[in-house]
Amino acid sequence: MGEKAKVVDPGDVAWENVPAGSFPYRLRQMPGPLNALGLVKFNLPNRFNVYLHDTPNRGLFARAKRAFSAGCVRIQKPEEFAVYLLKGDERWPRARIAEAMASGREQAVRVPAPIPIHLLYWTAWVDRQGSVVFRPDVYQIDSLTAMALEAPYQWVVELKPPPDNSLPKDVIAVP
Repeated sequence: MGEKAKVVDPGDVAWENVPAGSFPYRLRQMPGPLNALGLVKFNLPNRFNVYLHDTPNRGLFARAKRAFSAGCVRIQKPEEFAVYLLKGDERWPRARIAEAMASGREQAVRVPAPIPIHLLYWTAWVDRQGSVVFRPDVYQIDSLTAMALEAPYQWVVELKPPPDNSLPKDVIAVP
């Protein structure tokens, strides 16, 4: 929340005087078992601010319709995922991870080594029995994909030097 932030009792605020166009407060739910993000949140570096998180509502995993978040992803086994992410750090055995998750205190923990996370959004796939399964396109991406596939084909070539600039001396990179 920042060093200069202060907690305000909602009962002390004259809400009728708070301007709708410039809300001066940051609302934040404290960590704990009733937090909408559950006991743990996994931040991912990405421009969409998508992250993975636990949930206090375990029953949602039993439903066929699972789009209950605003673009973030609920994890069914967050403790196991944390154990996997921290497996190279002897300071974080399973017992300490479980203790931290149950503590009700916020803590930031860095993973020992970054791992790639690939999120896939599928509205149709073939299951293990060979049947095609369809789900609603809750983000309306299928229509955009269809438009792109029907559009005239264009070649797009983008040349970029490798991040470590390890090109041979006789190759010129044009950004």
